[in-house]
Amino acid sequence: MRNLPGIFALILISAFILPVLSTADNTSDSKQMWAAGKAFWDEKQYDEALVSFTNATTLDPTNVDAWFYTGLTLARLGKNGDAISAYETVSKLDPTNAAAWFNKGTNLATLNRTDEALSAYDKAIDLDPAYAFPWYNKGNIQADAGNYEEALKSYNRAIELDPTFTIAWKGKGSALAKLGRTSESVDAYNTAHQLEE
Repeated sequence: MRNLPGIFALILISAFILPVLSTADNTSDSKQMWAAGKAFWDEKQYDEALVSFTNATTLDPTNVDAWFYTGLTLARLGKNGDAISAYETVSKLDPTNAAAWFNKGTNLATLNRTDEALSAYDKAIDLDPAYAFPWYNKGNIQADAGNYEEALKSYNRAIELDPTFTIAWKGKGSALAKLGRTSESVDAYNTAHQLEE
């Protein structure tokens, strides 16, 4: 009978330690599943990658890398709506993640949700003002809508941030051509050609 308090103490300690160990195991297993998924991703085995990333997020719902790559993988599989949801989860877990907003914008644009895409690109730019890709993608949406002056501003900003951004130079060349600024357009295309050499 005297051992009962000791047994109760052991049970009580176990009740606190086992969940901690279980959480640590889940986090470790989640990281291993993410690593397996990344290996599949690198080999372009997207179905297998998605299974691993999904397992990783199930084991640890706070695994930002697994959620981010879930979004990338879903987009590769043409599941843009699901990819957007994955990026929204990344943004909740890591509110400073500009790449999640950029990728969300890209998936929104693919679904022709252009106003939402532009807002997502603006958020990515707010989070990382030196991020050239959202400016380039904004330019593409603006050009597709026939807003060539706005597109030109976006392409120019992308080029300011990254003067070697070849496709931004091509976008600039196209926008200038649409605006009837032929010699400037030729110069932009020439710069793009030189960067490709």
